[in-house]
Amino acid sequence: METSHKLSLGDISVNFSRIILEVLESLGYKSGKLAQHFSLNREFLDTPNARISIPKYMRLGHDAIAASQRRDLGLLIGKKTATTDIGISGLAAMCAQTLEQSLRFLIEHELLNSYNSRGSSQFKIEGSRGICQFYSISPYNEYNFFVVDAMLSTWWQFIQTHTNGRPECHHVEIEYDRPSYSNEIETFFGCPVYFKAARNALILKRGHHTLPLKSPCAATFKQMNAMCQTQMRKVTSEKPFTEQVVELISQNLTGNPPDIDTIGLKLGMAGWTLRRRLKKEGSNFQKILDDTRRSLAQSYVLDTHHNFTEIAFLLGFASPSAFQRAFKRWTGNSPGEQRKQSLWTD
Repeated sequence: METSHKLSLGDISVNFSRIILEVLESLGYKSGKLAQHFSLNREFLDTPNARISIPKYMRLGHDAIAASQRRDLGLLIGKKTATTDIGISGLAAMCAQTLEQSLRFLIEHELLNSYNSRGSSQFKIEGSRGICQFYSISPYNEYNFFVVDAMLSTWWQFIQTHTNGRPECHHVEIEYDRPSYSNEIETFFGCPVYFKAARNALILKRGHHTLPLKSPCAATFKQMNAMCQTQMRKVTSEKPFTEQVVELISQNLTGNPPDIDTIGLKLGMAGWTLRRRLKKEGSNFQKILDDTRRSLAQSYVLDTHHNFTEIAFLLGFASPSAFQRAFKRWTGNSPGEQRKQSLWTD
């Protein structure tokens, strides 16, 4: 499969863009100009399954924070997010029997609301504690702090809304440095928050993942589950094998590029088997790796504010100079020239 086109960093349901606009209005700011600037008219906002790119969503949030001067906007987004905003996966999850079943379902069906080409969320149990872990595009800057806040606070809002009993967080872990609004974050979650952590995660108190939900209904959960599975098949079915390889490479680039044995293992096969299968499809691992890095490089340079040292790390280059040489070989321009020549278009 050729990946000479620009590989997207991902996309997100337009519902979450609408929530940003609604939060602005609730703070007393007119959102019309912002909506117009980002082409978010009412017809588009009301379109089922409509999405915008993750870079566009980050720019929208950044501009909303600049307009409102509320650096804690992500927390307000989470508080404002209703289960209906999450879509059919949210409606299904609220019918589950236990909090664990609900959160597992919600996160396993994350693709129905968003897609991040560099990673995905997880739910797991560690030491009898339920953990919701969110993957965010890093390094962090003024365009993506709020994304972490919004995702973690949305999960917490959902948990508090639908759990029967008093669910509590043991602590929260956040990858970025302690911000000026850290007190607001700790107040929102009602627990210690550890910044500059190795992950973005909401950790429930021991055993709280077993709490029952307020409105469990096994029959409705099964029915909604079937609907979600149908939608998931539309998103994932018949995905070419080479495209699966591209996604795994994309998710494992940071620091050093993955080798064929690493990707083969993730696909449940030996490296030599992967090499043989790719050859049968008229491709090879090194070409896919190079094409994926080139395509993602263009997305990072054109769609984000990451500096070129950060991009080099994200794409697995040994040094910024190695990245700059590769980029010029791919495009004929240096990353700086390409960024200057481009317009911020979606």
